[in-house]
Amino acid sequence: MGNNHNQLQDECIRVQKVYDWVTGALDVRKTVTLTPEQIEAIEEALDDPSRRPLRFVAKVPKTNNEANEACEELYLCEQVGDKRDVTAMLSGGQLTEAQLVELLFTTDVRVQVVDRAGDVVTELMVNASVFESFVLCYPDGTDLYCRITKIFAKIPSGTVLLNSPAPTSIALDITFCIDIQVEAEVKLEVLAKLSAPRENDLSPVEGEGEMCPPVSFPQQCPDIYPRPGCLCGAVGNASGVAVCGEEGATESGRATIFLNLNNYQLAKSSFKLNFRKSAEDEFTFTATEVKQDTLCCDEYNGGHRITVSGRGSVESGEQFDFNLAVVETEEGTLFEVELINSESFSTGTIKADSGRITIQQALQHT
Repeated sequence: MGNNHNQLQDECIRVQKVYDWVTGALDVRKTVTLTPEQIEAIEEALDDPSRRPLRFVAKVPKTNNEANEACEELYLCEQVGDKRDVTAMLSGGQLTEAQLVELLFTTDVRVQVVDRAGDVVTELMVNASVFESFVLCYPDGTDLYCRITKIFAKIPSGTVLLNSPAPTSIALDITFCIDIQVEAEVKLEVLAKLSAPRENDLSPVEGEGEMCPPVSFPQQCPDIYPRPGCLCGAVGNASGVAVCGEEGATESGRATIFLNLNNYQLAKSSFKLNFRKSAEDEFTFTATEVKQDTLCCDEYNGGHRITVSGRGSVESGEQFDFNLAVVETEEGTLFEVELINSESFSTGTIKADSGRITIQQALQHT
């Protein structure tokens, strides 16, 4: 590919800058009560062998990527009340300024009872809502965009009706998949292959009257979003032998690690170490906190390396800080685990003789 950098030049573009971005899922259970007329229609259909069995069917609105305001008749996400300034504690224990908002998510679900041929026996509409608070980087001058990206509905007690009597009510579980972004329009200077920009060499004519206010952009919240880290993850399990005094190992035994590390959902990541000294002597360490700002990934000896730190405990409840390093190469997996409290434990650098840890999307960013 040729190098056309000498044809690039500075350009000013208008874009939406993201100040915070939160995704997740919210659940709500509704009890749906059937009317006497609906129960009568269901039992009448159940008395007809050609129509049995009957099924409950929950139909939810189909979502899209448009703003939810365009689908208010089907589903809606809206802010209730004004935002409030609060002090929030980050995962590392630091305090930072943020904003608290309360959002209402609502939808209508169509519940139908259909017979064997798919004909509708009866139906009713169920309205479901979830009210949730969010702590966001939402400074003055930014706009909040809330989307419901998908809606699920299921009947946990089962959907099939075989015989009378018909139920008088059913439980309906609804899940909202949500996407919340805080944005503001900004101007950015970029390199682009466009017409030449001009210098800011014009001066306004001095005159009487009020002056226009200076242009300013809302202040970023770097402690909240975007967070430093690396766009990588690691998943798998690996096992190998540690020999005391070799490669930094403090004890001899077989070390086995189980790892599911996701940079985008560190709170849902998991890490365990089982260290077996003998048939009667072993322990298992389980991580309870993985620190976002320690996650690092880079190239190492022709492969990829990922390192992370956090905190956890062993079966007795004793707490330890931990450091984990994993290297993935064509030859296999290398790993090392350190546990630290008043004393230090280390597996040393172990070459796995079974299992493998896969490192994905190894790219560091700040």
